[in-house]
Amino acid sequence: MSPRLKRLTILAPRDLEDAVLETLLDMQPALPGFTALAVSGHGEDFEGAGVQEQVRGRIDRSMVWLVLPEDDVERTLTQLRRRMPHPGILWWVEPVDAMGRLA
Repeated sequence: MSPRLKRLTILAPRDLEDAVLETLLDMQPALPGFTALAVSGHGEDFEGAGVQEQVRGRIDRSMVWLVLPEDDVERTLTQLRRRMPHPGILWWVEPVDAMGRLA
């Protein structure tokens, strides 16, 4: 039986992107891989936003997606908490019902 997969999403301020990616790349055993994107956050809460972000009406963030076996999610979060305990880093977990390659 294959392991249950989860998608871990991590949002961080852009100035922390390199540190988040370095932490993920340094993990042992190694993670299977991940996707990093530059994104813009929209909403009512602009606490901590810079002046430019307030004027534009969006907050710049780095988003990382990891598809992991369920057992690796907490290990990944524990490492991030240990190395980067920052209140501006947000995360959530979602089920992955299916995953594969088209060819």
